[in-house]
Amino acid sequence: MGTWLPVDDRVGDASEPVPSPPAIFEYTWYGILGYAMLGQAWGIVIPSVGGALLALLAAACVASVGARAPRVYAPVAPAICMGISIIAVQFLFYGGRALESSMVFIGWLFTVCIVQVLSLRPRFLNRFAMAAFIIGLGAIPYMQARSGGGFIRFGASGTSISNPNTLAMWFGFCAIFFLFWGLQSRTLTRRMFTWALALISLYIVALTVSRGTLLGIVLACLVGFRSTLKHGFLPAVSVVVLMALVYESGVFQQAIDFYTIRGTEETGRGKLWPAALQRLLDSPWTGYGLDAVRVRAAWNFAHTPHNALLYIGLGGGLIPLLCFLGYLARVGINTMHIMKGYPVGEATIIPALVAFAFIQIMLADNFFMFAWVVVVFTSAIMQGHPHWLRTIPQMNEA
Repeated sequence: MGTWLPVDDRVGDASEPVPSPPAIFEYTWYGILGYAMLGQAWGIVIPSVGGALLALLAAACVASVGARAPRVYAPVAPAICMGISIIAVQFLFYGGRALESSMVFIGWLFTVCIVQVLSLRPRFLNRFAMAAFIIGLGAIPYMQARSGGGFIRFGASGTSISNPNTLAMWFGFCAIFFLFWGLQSRTLTRRMFTWALALISLYIVALTVSRGTLLGIVLACLVGFRSTLKHGFLPAVSVVVLMALVYESGVFQQAIDFYTIRGTEETGRGKLWPAALQRLLDSPWTGYGLDAVRVRAAWNFAHTPHNALLYIGLGGGLIPLLCFLGYLARVGINTMHIMKGYPVGEATIIPALVAFAFIQIMLADNFFMFAWVVVVFTSAIMQGHPHWLRTIPQMNEA
């Protein structure tokens, strides 16, 4: 009940089960996440400690699977290749500050290694969502209003999600998870509790006035309800009624007004993305280095490309970009396997979460490095594998 086979027909012997890692690994990671997000706001940041702890935990996770490591990490090989190749490009072609500019990718590689092993634990996605919500609540006391353009936005100053968009994406993930997890709940009490968490998360998203997150939530609901309506029409209708009651209460009215005002603003991506693409085409093989990804387009100052694909291409060239595209392709294909099969439990939520994550990484540079995105993509890859689908009912009993 506590093990499963992350089988890849091309890798290793599928006859030997891979044991679940110790629970201490998972809860240690949550502690590291909390420290990384809130340490600065709490005034307890010690230089290099967070990175060292992440590296040690990644090493422990790799060591825990031992000789089975090639089989365990094969599903996320494109992601690992992307991280290694873009770091290699920095050192080979853009020395000097190569180590400093590569640190964020090194940390992301550690996270990928950790999450891949933790995904062997039953109901990992469920526990991570609750941990993410609790950690996110720790940022609420540091929320501050930022006015401009006729509307007010909130960000969590002093935390790692200080930007309104990153705060919105964090709680957007929580909102989607709890919304659809509530649909899976078998008791009314649990369903109401889960939906209450979803409404709290949605309210925080509304305070940020983040258009990209709102778009992602709408798309996630369209994808998620497609699967949900197959299994339960009544719970889906209950969501609609609940949303209607909340809307009529006026709780979100001011946020709706702010979204209406901000919706008329020009994002600038229509000019930025073509300029970034042209710059990539001018230096396709090695890019320009992670320190020089900014693009000047019709403004007096340069911007980062606000797109993960362009960011990776400008930072490291075609090889890392192709690896990343392979990673996204594997996520997408396995998500389609989930949608075409008969998913239960956590697997029913994954397509909605993947849709939300795809929108977010297309609208920002390095949001694919956030822990919730890594967890969502890893869950999609692992649970969307045909061999893995046959073990889902057993796993959800665990």
